[in-house]
Amino acid sequence: MTRGRAGIDPRLRDVVFLVADGSMEQLLRGFFGRAGYHRTLGCGRFDVDPAQDVIVAARRDPEVYGLAHELLRPYLSSHARAVVMLDNDWKGSPGTEKIRADVGRRLAGLWDEYAVIVIDPELEAWIWQENPHVATALGCPPEFRGLLERAGHWPAGRAKPPNPKEALEYLRDRHQADRSKAVFRRLAARISVKGCIDPAFLQLRDTLRDWFPEDSL
Repeated sequence: MTRGRAGIDPRLRDVVFLVADGSMEQLLRGFFGRAGYHRTLGCGRFDVDPAQDVIVAARRDPEVYGLAHELLRPYLSSHARAVVMLDNDWKGSPGTEKIRADVGRRLAGLWDEYAVIVIDPELEAWIWQENPHVATALGCPPEFRGLLERAGHWPAGRAKPPNPKEALEYLRDRHQADRSKAVFRRLAARISVKGCIDPAFLQLRDTLRDWFPEDSL
């Protein structure tokens, strides 16, 4: 959900991100650390400094769902726009559509431009592609795709593993893949976003294109 364009105070920072956990924070750090990240998204230039513009919720997805509007309230005076990111797969989740609607309704009275990005089922859905950079970032064997297929975690003909988190945990348990959150930073810094069809990623990309069109350069 995105609110329409309004007059933006040029003294405000471009956008603040509220995320549900450190893995999402690391992913944003990796992506926004890329040279020309705005061109990768197909939008105009905008500035993101993780130290100022990325907030990590202390109590993860449930806190983001229930309190995003309050967690973001202090940033109304410093940021022009807000993005909320959380997973759909957590205990007590009411589902993607209700999360998006409920969080959006609470933000609507505060922010003129905002987006609620609900990743279904979880962040790990964004990392899987048949790309050698995946193996390098994870520190797992280059033939990870075949390993996951033979173990039943990535069926042939599927663009992604049906349970992306279980697939990652399998590589960690059986093939020494890195267990740190830093893998998300390394992956986001290197893997391609071209051809990504994940609905939550496309929503984020399209929102940023709308907020920061290429002709704004």
